[in-house]
Amino acid sequence: MVDLVVSRKRLGVGVLDDCIYAVGGGDLINALNSVEVFDISIQKWRTVTSMSTKRCDLGVGVLNNLLYAVGGAADKCTALSSVEYYDPTLDTWTPVANMSINRQGVGVGVLDGLMYAIGGHGGKYLKSVEVYRPSDGVWSSVAEMEICRFRPGVVAFDGLLYVMGGDIETSNVDTVEIYNPSTNTWTLERLSRNEVKMYGGVVVDRPHHYH
Repeated sequence: MVDLVVSRKRLGVGVLDDCIYAVGGGDLINALNSVEVFDISIQKWRTVTSMSTKRCDLGVGVLNNLLYAVGGAADKCTALSSVEYYDPTLDTWTPVANMSINRQGVGVGVLDGLMYAIGGHGGKYLKSVEVYRPSDGVWSSVAEMEICRFRPGVVAFDGLLYVMGGDIETSNVDTVEIYNPSTNTWTLERLSRNEVKMYGGVVVDRPHHYH
């Protein structure tokens, strides 16, 4: 495939309107606010308007045809609580309410019209979770996970939110936690193999429940 316009690591990735977005990224010293999009119809990357804030180790969620950049770290690994969204029809970024705490390496999942910010690191490893309701533009806390997770994989499927793997200190988390929004509870399950590095997941051959 064609290379990105800008070299990026620890970036956020989202899919919106059959386009792939590469958002932010950077290293331990410098973060990026630039954004580019891959149009599958022409097989090319092009830059779009940059975010208002530099972010690496961020989470990305797609909700109501908008692309959200959630948390992350600014230069010198300063964790962020700020959130902004990209509107592809206007090519603009707009800030929304901050999360309750700073989250670098946050997992993001979208389920039933709500966006969840899960775990991450904000001075310490986090197991807390908060949810964003676009109808009122407010973040609110929900039940915590059983285990802290840094850079977990997140998949929404059949009305449940699956949070997989991640890190704690120098160890890999080899469990999956499943959130049921109807009961506001988490269920812990262990992977079939131990010490597996897992940072993402997808749902295949099903409708697009995942983000």
